[in-house]
Amino acid sequence: MDNETLIQRLNELLESDAPSEEVMELKEQIVQQNVGLVVSIAKKFLNSGEPLDDLIQAGYIGLLTAAHNFDLNRGAKFSTYATFLIQGEIRHFIRDKHTTIRIPQWLQKLGNEIKLAEEQFYKEQGRLPTIFELSETLNIEEEGIREALKSRDALHYISIDAARREDDPRPQNIDITKIRSKHPEDFPLEYKIKIASAIEKLSDIQQKVMQDLFYSGKSQAQVGKEVGVSQRQISRIKQNVLETIKKELFDEGEE
Repeated sequence: MDNETLIQRLNELLESDAPSEEVMELKEQIVQQNVGLVVSIAKKFLNSGEPLDDLIQAGYIGLLTAAHNFDLNRGAKFSTYATFLIQGEIRHFIRDKHTTIRIPQWLQKLGNEIKLAEEQFYKEQGRLPTIFELSETLNIEEEGIREALKSRDALHYISIDAARREDDPRPQNIDITKIRSKHPEDFPLEYKIKIASAIEKLSDIQQKVMQDLFYSGKSQAQVGKEVGVSQRQISRIKQNVLETIKKELFDEGEE
C-alpha cells in the first residue's frame, strides 16, 4: 500500500475502537515504507556528532507525527509534510543533547558585528578598541559586550574535536539578559533578542508558515496546500506562534 492508503487506514483506526496491536502494526508499516526518507534526512545532521541510529530514531517520531496530522484532502505530497516534521524532531533531539554549548544564531551574528567593529576601529586608530569604546560604537551595555564575547570561546569549544573536549573545561555560561541597548532607541536590542530567541525555538514547519505568511505574502490556503494541512491548521499554527512570541516579549500581566 502507498503512504496515502496507509495514513487513511491509520486515521480510521484511531477514530474507532480498534485494538492497539492493529494500530501499532500499521504504524510499523508506515515507518518501514519511509525508512529511506528518514535515513536520507538524518544523514544531513551527521556533523552534529550524534550517532546516525539516534538521529534516525528521532526522525521516526517526526514521521509518525506527520502520519497522524497529514490531511489527505489537501492534495499535497505526504513526503513534503513529513520532511518538515522529521527535520524538526531531529533538530530538537540535537538541541537537547547540546543545550549547554549551543550558540544561538542571533548571538553568532552579534559576535560578527563586534568583530567587524574591532577591525574597523583598528584600521582607523591602529589599536584594538576597549570594551567601553565597543559599547559606544554598537550601543550595547558594556556587560553585554562581555557576555557576547564569551560566545567566541564557546564557538571554539564546539569546533575542537571531541577527544579534546573531554579534557577541556566548558566555556562560561552566557547571560543574555545582560545584552541590552546602552542608550535609548526606538526598538531596544533586548526586544530584538527576545524575538530572535523565540523564532529559533520554532519548529521547521512553524518557521515556514510564518515566513510564507508574513514575508512571502502567501495566503493561509496556499501555505496549507504546500505543506499538506488544512487552512484551519495553518491559522492555528500562526496564532500559536504569535502567542509564543508575545510570551517571550512580555512578562505576565505586562501590556
